[in-house]
Amino acid sequence: MSNDPSNPILVGHPFYLPTQAVLVDDDPDFLDGISLMLNKNLSYRLFQSAGEALKHVNEAHRHVGFLQRCYTSYKTGPLDSDTLLHIDVSKLHHEVLNGLRFQTCSTVIVDYSMPEMSGLEFLRSLSNPFVRKVLLTGQADMELAIKAFNQQLIDQFIDKHDPRLKQKLNAAIAAFQDQYFRNSFKLLTDPLLANNEDAFLINREFQEYFLDLRSQLNCVEYYLIESPHTGFLMVNSKGVPTCLLIFTKETLSEHHQLLKDLKAPAALIKEVGAGALVPTYNILEAEISTDSPLLQNWQEHYAPAREIRSATHTYYTTLCSGDVLPSIKGQTLFSYEDFLESNLDGLSQIMH
Repeated sequence: MSNDPSNPILVGHPFYLPTQAVLVDDDPDFLDGISLMLNKNLSYRLFQSAGEALKHVNEAHRHVGFLQRCYTSYKTGPLDSDTLLHIDVSKLHHEVLNGLRFQTCSTVIVDYSMPEMSGLEFLRSLSNPFVRKVLLTGQADMELAIKAFNQQLIDQFIDKHDPRLKQKLNAAIAAFQDQYFRNSFKLLTDPLLANNEDAFLINREFQEYFLDLRSQLNCVEYYLIESPHTGFLMVNSKGVPTCLLIFTKETLSEHHQLLKDLKAPAALIKEVGAGALVPTYNILEAEISTDSPLLQNWQEHYAPAREIRSATHTYYTTLCSGDVLPSIKGQTLFSYEDFLESNLDGLSQIMH
């Protein structure tokens, strides 16, 4: 990767799903107006009561079970240093079966002046240290907001009367959603990012391709998988799953050599050797032989590949149905669209 500061390393998330923004202001008219400024596909909750908002935010992060599900520690002796940690990547994508996953709050935007408690008192009472904090101020509160920012009590302050309020709010929420994932799940993401087998997570060309692909597929959540091969489970806003399988040049070369050793059909050997086809089955666990249906009916078990080339790595990817994952095969997933629709009902109850 380049060390050029103008071209920084692009680091991807091993997993991602939409989080929620919470806005708190005792003025219902202001809340009504600010709700019209927020991006259409954003999950948000509006609260007039600081107490109700505080309860919601402090409970919201408990709905996501990544750490409990995937992170296991093994004691090999009496000391803390004798603990071995293991991440089970195969359980990561099970989060799509959690109907409460979208309720996690990543950003709180709160008015400074409220009757129950001040905005700063509210933010000091948050139990989740990873929630990002934005203070809304009037001109009279600006000096206090600057002091709070300099003391790192808040992550940003925005003047309620700023003519660019809409742009600033949406930009802050988008940036803080990303920061929330990067910071709150470091126990999971840092070891995965350090894994050489998953180098595509810090490969600029791959990450640019993956970003474009997610946009094309309207993918709103994704999770690293390791079977049938390394890749991602991607889920669109309607809850439709798709798998992206990712092969390194080295892995595909090894498989190509195996096909030659097994005297597989010549057309298959040629296409795999050229990087035009990749297998859609688990090449580490499948029993492959000359007479195996995997080779005799290879058209059903190999798919066209897309090459992503960079200065340091070459990857071959293919898309296949989410049904290749037994854990979600036949399941109806609670979609982000379903959540946004149900959330609108909750908003109307809170607001009025």
